Amino acid sequence: MRVLLATPTLFRVPMLEYSMSVMKTSQLLMQHGIPLDTIFVGGDCFISKARNGLIQSFIETWNGPHAADVLVFVDDDQEWDEQAFLRVVLDPHEIIAVAIPKKADTKEGEAQPFNNVMLDMDDTGNCYVDNGMLRISQVGSGFMAIKRSAIEKMIKAYPQRYSPGDGGTHPLHYNLFESKVVWDEKDPEAIGQFWGEDLIFCKKWRDLGEHIWLDPNVNVSHIGRKTWSGNFMQFLQKHAKVETTTLRPPQQVTQPQAIPATLDAIEKLAA
Repeated sequence: MRVLLATPTLFRVPMLEYSMSVMKTSQLLMQHGIPLDTIFVGGDCFISKARNGLIQSFIETWNGPHAADVLVFVDDDQEWDEQAFLRVVLDPHEIIAVAIPKKADTKEGEAQPFNNVMLDMDDTGNCYVDNGMLRISQVGSGFMAIKRSAIEKMIKAYPQRYSPGDGGTHPLHYNLFESKVVWDEKDPEAIGQFWGEDLIFCKKWRDLGEHIWLDPNVNVSHIGRKTWSGNFMQFLQKHAKVETTTLRPPQQVTQPQAIPATLDAIEKLAA
């Protein structure tokens, strides 16, 4: 297995917490024999074009005998648990995401809200659970792992390409991420609504009869002028009909060896 971590960064300056998480994740994956490559698109204010460009790099550059098997989108203003990252990339589902806390304050006792998460539920309001993962109908792409097989299915179903017009490495992009107004009569509640690129991506995938999954028990922080932290499991306990004991506990994947002490020294310098 090989993993490509792909990050759009508008201001070309990822947060320190993001950089620390990348280092911890890289070391943990290395201990499990999983190479981690990183790629960035900087300075592009059109997030859909940036994400499509990263997918194009995954298709054209990270292929052949050393092809990456999983593309993981992570935004540059996040901090995450490296064990959760490893769980996500090892999970067999083709698309699996992590819920990102909103940059919003809450009143005492309220659960932290999350960005663009819509649970997939049956007629009685119960959530679908598989291997400790929640089935969802939509989620933001700020932390999303996509298997190569899923991207191949997408480009076969949506072969249209466009010129990004930015003089970049790839003269044509597949239009998997796009922001637009929804006019799909099969989804009457969404007609006339403007959806961002991540929700349209989810809709395209689900229109193929596929499912999106979410690891609910991940500690992740969204960094801004302050930090908003949250665990989606705690949110579920207050707002959804799901037996949380059936969901994945925050167990660690067995490590063959401890993370080198040099990382502790780096963390102390950053504190």
